[in-house]
Amino acid sequence: MHKHTISMERYAYASRLRRCSASLKTALSTVVVLLCLCFDCTAVSLWIILSAGVVTVVLGRVRLGDYLRCLGIPLIFLICAGIGLFLTVGDVRQVMQVTLRALGAVSVLYFLILSTPVSGILSVLRRCHMPKLLTELMYLMYRYIFLLTDVCRTMYTAACGRLGCKDYRTALRTFGGVGSNLLVVSMKRADDCYHAMESRCYMGELRFLEKEKKGRAWEWACAALYIGSIAAVRGFCG
Repeated sequence: MHKHTISMERYAYASRLRRCSASLKTALSTVVVLLCLCFDCTAVSLWIILSAGVVTVVLGRVRLGDYLRCLGIPLIFLICAGIGLFLTVGDVRQVMQVTLRALGAVSVLYFLILSTPVSGILSVLRRCHMPKLLTELMYLMYRYIFLLTDVCRTMYTAACGRLGCKDYRTALRTFGGVGSNLLVVSMKRADDCYHAMESRCYMGELRFLEKEKKGRAWEWACAALYIGSIAAVRGFCG
């Protein structure tokens, strides 16, 4: 599988923050996202964006270029949404506040995803009594998004190796061919994955090796201090 299609899960397993409690990180991320969305303060949003990025890059050992590349994907959508909001309300300040609040929430979610394997997040959701069907659908969708990306990238690389992108006209033809074959090939890959699951005694329920780590006192203290810092920024900047 191509490097970029598994980068999130790879970084999650390689992160030093993976040793921290998944429940603690999930709870902290949830609280920070709620604070970011509820506090109508640009300073709070900027502080969350900066601090989440520093923790992910420095403590999680995610390369800065890779982190910015991942963050750039939702940033494009946020910029487009901001342009649409500006055309509707005509207030630049309001557009900036909404965009920064959304980007702050996205930064926190990237901190969670890049430091916690998806199996750990699903384990937390199960303990929160979320319906089993929903958690399994979340995992399968997460898995098949990467599967579809891998199939597309493999086909595109093969086409480029046959000079399928030597000029603009040929590139358009290659794009159409990849798009037309993508569904068929991805369905076959998905079927292969399902057979692999059945060969491992799949009985309609996904099971993971769950080894919950309880949050240590200093980890909870750091989480409380971080939440306190957000409240302090909100109180200082009004």
